[in-house]
Amino acid sequence: MKEQIDYSNNQAAKNRNFYPIQEQATQMELWEYVPCTCEETCTCKKFGCTYHWKLKKDVQFDHFVCGFLRMFVDRYQHQPVIDALNRKDPAGLNTRAIGAFYTLLSLKNNWAHLSNKAADHNKTLFCDGWADESFRNLWSFSVQGTSIYQAKQYCVLFPDICVPYDTASRLKMMDHFGIGDSDYFAFLTVVRQGFQNCMMNHHLSLPSLRTLDSPQNQLPFDSFQISLPRPGMDYGTAYLPKERQISIVLDKCFYQPTRTAITPPSTKKISLSERTDSGQGYQIKPLSGTGETITVHPESGVRLVKWGNLKFRLPDAVIQKILEQFFIRPDQWYLLGASMTAPDPEGLGSFIRKNFSSFTPRHASAIAAIMVHENLLEYRGMKPIFLKKRRKNDTSEIGLHEENNA
Repeated sequence: MKEQIDYSNNQAAKNRNFYPIQEQATQMELWEYVPCTCEETCTCKKFGCTYHWKLKKDVQFDHFVCGFLRMFVDRYQHQPVIDALNRKDPAGLNTRAIGAFYTLLSLKNNWAHLSNKAADHNKTLFCDGWADESFRNLWSFSVQGTSIYQAKQYCVLFPDICVPYDTASRLKMMDHFGIGDSDYFAFLTVVRQGFQNCMMNHHLSLPSLRTLDSPQNQLPFDSFQISLPRPGMDYGTAYLPKERQISIVLDKCFYQPTRTAITPPSTKKISLSERTDSGQGYQIKPLSGTGETITVHPESGVRLVKWGNLKFRLPDAVIQKILEQFFIRPDQWYLLGASMTAPDPEGLGSFIRKNFSSFTPRHASAIAAIMVHENLLEYRGMKPIFLKKRRKNDTSEIGLHEENNA
């Protein structure tokens, strides 16, 4: 189990979403670690249980959405999903984001009831009273026949009870535990018994089970990597406390995030056309979430960029000038304005055309996506898109892509 969890975290360190960091942020915002109030005869007590993780009281739905998205949805779809929820229209979302949208939209209509129920339920998956009849009805949806986000919403509501899955890990879990076509309540029942048997056979306490997930060794905590950070929130500098949520620990025994090609840059100087076929660097989408993939290969002081038929070099000096001369005020949102035919004169596209003779306003779409990916900017909206300088200790120090990709 420990090897699988470490491997999952190691894969997550190579994924642009840095999921362990997002989990820590959601933990601090939405959950609380409270004393176990179960009777001494409860099964959880037999495993040395002393504390439970549960949803905090009076969590606002908008805050829940941020926690849910950062944990389970690609970072480039966060703002599009939020915008779609505000207008109650999924137009423009990709397939995975649409699944999250409909799950959240349905939850919003029942938020007051479910959030209160979750905040009042101080139980773990290994407690005798982990679920009552109302939970059986709540979790009667088909594991195979519904969106993966159906289960994931309950993992944020009940972090010590429910277990998430993606398309691949769902199949692994069903095969490992011999689960046929069943509903989510039956799925949790079988998973509960399987891990309970494991802990009994290997004399593993519940506090020890929680500490099997220790991502610090694979991905050091960095609050600047948090997606959708809450203004004014101090996220600390480490994954604390060391006792993690049951849902996350059990999930990582099967879940392996997809790598998004974070490879150390080569010291060999080769052409852009050669580099774009070499498999190094990273790939991102424009901030709209649609369109052709942008391939970026970092070298010392420059990024080699391929976007469809467009190939160009993006030096650190260009990004430095954009940060210093366009994003002048750190708290102000600026328009992207990347239209080729009629770019807004106040937008980044016009600034780039005026200041860099080899670039057009269209280049602004790729450059903005790269700067967001490298945590120099944050963005909001879709039509139009607005950008703002990301708060950092020193945004003048360009070349962070090399550190992130190492």
